[in-house]
Amino acid sequence: MRLPLGYFDTNPLIKIILLALAVRLVAVFCAPGYMMHDDHFLTVEPASSWAVGQNFNDWIPTAENKRMSPEPISFFYPGALMGVFKVMHSIGIHDPYDQMTVMRFLHALYSLLTVWLVFKITEKWSNRNNAIQAALLMAFLAILPNFSVRNLVELVCMPPLMAGYWWLIVAHERAGNQKTELLYQSRFWMASAIMGLAVGIRFQLGLAIALTGVILFFQNGWRTFLAFGVTSFFVFFCTQLDDMLLWGGKPFQHLFGYFAYNKEHALHYPGSPFTYLSFIFLFVLPPVSLFLLRGYIVVWRRYILLSLPMLAFIVFHLFYPNRQERFILPALPAFIILGVIGWNLFVQKSAYWTKHPALLKRLYIVFIVLNSLGLIVLATTFSKQARVLSMNYLYEQGDCRNYVLEFTHQEGGAMMPQHYAGIWTKFYYWNNKTNVEQVIAKFPETEMLFNARAMPKPVPNYYLFYDGANLSDRVQRVSELVDGLTYCTTIESGWFDKLLHSLNDKNTIEKIHIYRVAQP
Repeated sequence: MRLPLGYFDTNPLIKIILLALAVRLVAVFCAPGYMMHDDHFLTVEPASSWAVGQNFNDWIPTAENKRMSPEPISFFYPGALMGVFKVMHSIGIHDPYDQMTVMRFLHALYSLLTVWLVFKITEKWSNRNNAIQAALLMAFLAILPNFSVRNLVELVCMPPLMAGYWWLIVAHERAGNQKTELLYQSRFWMASAIMGLAVGIRFQLGLAIALTGVILFFQNGWRTFLAFGVTSFFVFFCTQLDDMLLWGGKPFQHLFGYFAYNKEHALHYPGSPFTYLSFIFLFVLPPVSLFLLRGYIVVWRRYILLSLPMLAFIVFHLFYPNRQERFILPALPAFIILGVIGWNLFVQKSAYWTKHPALLKRLYIVFIVLNSLGLIVLATTFSKQARVLSMNYLYEQGDCRNYVLEFTHQEGGAMMPQHYAGIWTKFYYWNNKTNVEQVIAKFPETEMLFNARAMPKPVPNYYLFYDGANLSDRVQRVSELVDGLTYCTTIESGWFDKLLHSLNDKNTIEKIHIYRVAQP
């Protein structure tokens, strides 16, 4: 991969890290919101509610909710986020929108560890030129600045995963040919521990880490295998201690819940194996994605410690019925490292590419143009804008005790990110099957409004009319049943949400009309 790398002749890693930080800072301030369900409702919502003593969606079992089964995810990462929210509250950062700006900034800094590790591993296994190229890809692939500032466990698990492989590589190098010497390397024990941490963040990595242990067995014997397995398992166990606290001393309840959920619901989210072609047509754009794929094939046997576990990780997801593109993102750094090393080795030995350097250069230019366009779009997009800003509007009013999401013109619905509203009461959700008159007739008396235990759903004083279909009729109907309903504002989807809708009409264009009820 021939690039104008003269700028990186001195201090290349520092320069790449600073450039990577710069583009991530653009995403911090210009790409608020959330991209998908999991990077908000499985992470931010529970953590934010726990930080203020609430229990979002009754995830934590209590005598009141009588929850009998755990959520099928690890609480380790949401628990860490809860700690961050608590710190922000303690230093006076209470505005939910500001909190998420801080959260994106922290994740941007954290993601730089992956860039650093990609550079170091590539340099250790090949040369500095390859390391610069791999790190630049990890820094500037179109999706990564945006995804890196999200609360996506697929990205959050990358630094400990790659740190584990880095320390194993260094430990192997220092041990030389003496297999037993590996056990005396502190980096070996650090690698074992942090890989257990990675599994605590993302359960699916257990397969890759287990296979890493098997490779260590064949390379270094059973003592190394045992030491690696026990250490990584112990650290993983420590990340799941909340299970014992929440579920009567029973360990691994969320892990068992994960297995049970996927056994029951795997076919509820069907996807073609071709879903994962996004790995080489979306996450990394062609033609460079195809170069990296060819390079991975060239060198995977040479670097089996990294290549085989990540290959097994990808193959497992190919065969598992629940297929979503982001599931295989943890393998992206390995794909880049081995792809760059292998492709450049292939080009050096290829008679065709040796004779056609101009063609190769043009192909790189095509990639750079496409990737730059994608980078500009994704680093400056406000996803789910209408939902986020409507909730934040309620927070800024300072008097919202509850709200109604009015959907009576249709059967569908939307999940509202309540973190941005700063309230955790259960809101009212009305669709075309709801008898609005009966619901309003059953509203509790005014004096019960602030008795949370007696009334888990306080009487709403804001109505959010979703979409504009038959809006006047819907507003008129509620106005006849509720006194003092007045219009406040309308919040629309951003340009990115509208772009997604134009590409696929399953992505909705949202317009939320907010009305307020006069205080009793």
